[in-house]
Amino acid sequence: MRSLHLIRKVSDLLAEESIRAEALDGPVAVILVQDGVLNHTLFPGEVFVNQEDLDARAQESPHPKIDYREIARLVLEYDRTVVW
Repeated sequence: MRSLHLIRKVSDLLAEESIRAEALDGPVAVILVQDGVLNHTLFPGEVFVNQEDLDARAQESPHPKIDYREIARLVLEYDRTVVW
């Protein structure tokens, strides 16, 4: 099962542990949104970051930047979506 995780906080240990464990069983992707764009954890799988949230916080990121339209497309593409 392909899972998409949206991270809204700077730090969420439960989310990080769950994503790592889930990655052992199948593909995962992470989207950093809101204050999650400040999260510098090394997540398994693909990691994306919301461009608007980066701009609002005057931050840069090495991850691919996406907008809300792309987030909606990814939610539909994955089997399961979890918001942390």
